[in-house]
Amino acid sequence: MHTITTARAGTWRLPVILLGISGLRLDRGTRYRPARLLLFALTAALYYLLTPILTTPAVATAYAGTVWLLYYGGLCLTLGGPVRTALIARFGEDRAYALYEVALGLLFMNQGFAQAVVIHAHGNSLPAAIPSWAAYVTGAALMAVGTFYKVWAARTAGLDTYYCRDMFTGRPLTDASELVAAGPYRHLRNPMYGAGNLHAYGWALWSGSLAGLAFAAAFQAGIYLFYHLCERPFIQRAYVRR
Repeated sequence: MHTITTARAGTWRLPVILLGISGLRLDRGTRYRPARLLLFALTAALYYLLTPILTTPAVATAYAGTVWLLYYGGLCLTLGGPVRTALIARFGEDRAYALYEVALGLLFMNQGFAQAVVIHAHGNSLPAAIPSWAAYVTGAALMAVGTFYKVWAARTAGLDTYYCRDMFTGRPLTDASELVAAGPYRHLRNPMYGAGNLHAYGWALWSGSLAGLAFAAAFQAGIYLFYHLCERPFIQRAYVRR
């Protein structure tokens, strides 16, 4: 998430923020809300039906790897390549962003579920030298800290920033003169991608999953790769140099 936040960042209620970072936006009017709710429910039902298959070790690993490629490859191709301009030319900016937003929300859902099935499929695989109580305590602490920072950062920056709306439209969300450091951005350079991802490591530790720790690191490395290749150059171009 951007290292710069605005004084007018969204202050949505906690349930809306939690659903938003999970893939379902309910803060952008009512036009597409029924379709979003239906798609969210159908996806959750599909996850439930496919859980016995997805939680087998080989399938879980392949699924998580596929999600990694679609998520970070899709973000880079869309926001750092020609896909967004083609969508805008075809559908117009508002409709194109709505389609992108739904697709990104599905990727958010799949990212979380992919890590969940990997942790389930490869549970109890930590070295025996690590006491179970230490894994529980450390895991619980990391989950609490990571969730707190992710929600705090998303609330501070706003869900439009969380979904990279400025990158999709190709212009800043606000005037550069109004940018301020706020919330967790006052003391952390990038709390969303840093501290905000600690919950994934905590969940893996709690479940004793060595593969879960590896995939948590892979997904965090992927978002930093996207940040350095696509997001940071946009911030420099659209905000800092204005």
